[in-house]
Amino acid sequence: MVEQSYPLSPGHRDAETSIEAAEAIKVGVETIRNKVFNVIANKGNFGATADEVAELLNYSPFTVRPRVTELFKLNKIERKDKRKNASKKAAYVYVVSKTHINNQYTEKGV
Repeated sequence: MVEQSYPLSPGHRDAETSIEAAEAIKVGVETIRNKVFNVIANKGNFGATADEVAELLNYSPFTVRPRVTELFKLNKIERKDKRKNASKKAAYVYVVSKTHINNQYTEKGV
């Protein structure tokens, strides 16, 4: 299997615990990333914060936030706005990116 780098594969810092955590989630990361993307896509123009996605999927925010960052770095989602999360702090609202939508049309030859 070819090793992939971040954001295609979970990132980590050079700390041993961070490396272990990235390795542990590597097997299911694509599935989780797809679920996160689907929630954001289904929220349409209203979008969703990372914490809202975590709540809807019943996942820890610590599992979802890195997947949101990966999707953002892959240009599949973009920041639309900010709104307060459960902790009353401003959080980015994500929607499917125009780049991703355009790429989908291009791939289909439209």
